[in-house]
Amino acid sequence: MLISIVYDSGYGHTARVAEAVAIGIQEVQGAEAKLIAVADGAMDWETLEQSDAIIFGSPTYNGLISAKLKQFFEDSTKAAWSELKWRNKIAAGFTNSGAQHGDKLNSLVSMTLFAAQHGMIWVGLDLMPGNSSSTGSSDDLNRLGS
Repeated sequence: MLISIVYDSGYGHTARVAEAVAIGIQEVQGAEAKLIAVADGAMDWETLEQSDAIIFGSPTYNGLISAKLKQFFEDSTKAAWSELKWRNKIAAGFTNSGAQHGDKLNSLVSMTLFAAQHGMIWVGLDLMPGNSSSTGSSDDLNRLGS
C-alpha cells in the first residue's frame, strides 16, 4: 500500500508533522510512505496516481492553507481532476499554526472539499474532543474538538 504525504512547510513545523506521519505509516506492515514537498519543484503526478491514499499537510496562515499547497490543488485540476484519477482514494489532512486555534479548521475544510471534488474518501480523526473535562489539558489530542 502506497500512501503519499503531500505537504508545504514554511518554517519546518509542517515538515516535522509530515515526517511523523510517514514514520507511523511505515510501522504498518505492507505500507509505504512517500513524502512529497510541494516546494521541491516538479510534482510526481504518476506516484500520486499510483497511491492508495494521499494525505495533505499545510501550515495555516491567516485561516487558510499555504499558497504553495493551494497552487498544488489548482495544478491537480489538469493532472488528475478532469479524468478523476484520484477517485476512491483515501484522503486525510493535517495542519498547524502559531495559535492554539488559529482557524485551522478552515484549512482542514479546504482540504476536505478539495478531496471531495476529486471523488476521494476523506478520513477524519477517531478521537473524542480533548480538554473537555476537569482532568483535561491543552496537551490532549484533538484538544479543540475538530
